[in-house]
Amino acid sequence: MYNPYSAGEIVYLRHPTIEDVEGSWHEWLSDEELTRWFAERNFPNSKEAQLEFFKSNSNPNLSNRILLSIVDKEKDIHIGVCSLSRINWVHRSCDLAFIIGNKDYQKGPFMMESFTLLIRIAFLRLNLRIIKSHYSLDNKHSVLIHKLFKFVEVGSIPNYYYDPKTGSYTDELISILNRENWMKENCSSN
Repeated sequence: MYNPYSAGEIVYLRHPTIEDVEGSWHEWLSDEELTRWFAERNFPNSKEAQLEFFKSNSNPNLSNRILLSIVDKEKDIHIGVCSLSRINWVHRSCDLAFIIGNKDYQKGPFMMESFTLLIRIAFLRLNLRIIKSHYSLDNKHSVLIHKLFKFVEVGSIPNYYYDPKTGSYTDELISILNRENWMKENCSSN
């Protein structure tokens, strides 16, 4: 493991590196299927654009975003990225985002453990109160993982996401997970 920020059994999270940029990270954000449900990723990505994004997010003193690479612990392979963004230190809230870009890792426990680690960072390391998440009603994987982690749906925006695969619009769901409820479920004192 290289400089882990948080480690689980099969993945660890660390700061992104130039090696990540030089790998296939930029390709993930051009992949039609991977970006199908992204609200803001409808244009091709390039290694140069990914490098600019990397540079703009590589300052550890940025106060409103933590961007982390998801790495296979055993093979030390960069498989995805996740972030806590729009961090509001007054209200102690943030938005959560994920992509497992390496298609060999999209099934199985990698997303679950990455999700768990990022939630632990938000609530236990950063002492945030609320994690917000926005996703498409038609993205069955997102709907399922948010239910498994007991996010509570607090609203929706009708016909927000355009799905180029079907040529139709679908609702955006807005869900939250609050620290108090998560702590009761995951950090009970014995």
